[in-house]
This record gives sequence, C-alpha cells and structure tokens, in this order.
Amino acid sequence: MTQKEKLYYLLNYYLKNKYDTNIFCDLFSDTFNLEYDNSLTKIEQQLFEELMIVTSRFSPFEEDLKIPNAFYSEQEVRIKAKEVASALNLI
Repeated sequence: MTQKEKLYYLLNYYLKNKYDTNIFCDLFSDTFNLEYDNSLTKIEQQLFEELMIVTSRFSPFEEDLKIPNAFYSEQEVRIKAKEVASALNLI
C-alpha cells in the first residue's frame, strides 16, 4: 500500500468511527512522517500536512488542553479530518 493509499484509508476509517482518535492520530502521524514515497500530489501533501500538525499534537487529557496553543482536542481532530476529507471530495 502506498503512503497515499494508507492516508486515505486511515482518514476514511476514522470518519466512519472505525478508529478511535488516539489510534488514528498515532497511525496518521507515523504514516505521514515515516512512510514517504512521493505518491501525494501537492494539494494532498498540503492538506495531509495540515492534518498531521493537528494529529501529532492531539491530547486526550484536559490538563494538556488548558495549555494555550499546545495541544488539540478530539473535537478539533474530527473537525480538521472532516475539512480535509471534504477538500479531497471524500465526503
């Protein structure tokens, strides 16, 4: 599976609630950062990079979320995932 296929797969399954946010964030960030294979278009690269910034800074802990501009909540991850999916015409 190419990096592109895996990122699309993860995004689709997350939005179908097949992955919880913590697992999705770990898998998405790892795939984006560690499995580079030049299969993404420029727009996909840009959109997935925006999502990776959010997924790599996800925290399920309320005390973390109180720190300004440091972490993202589950709701913020879902919103960004939907924005990216919409931009890619997945939803």
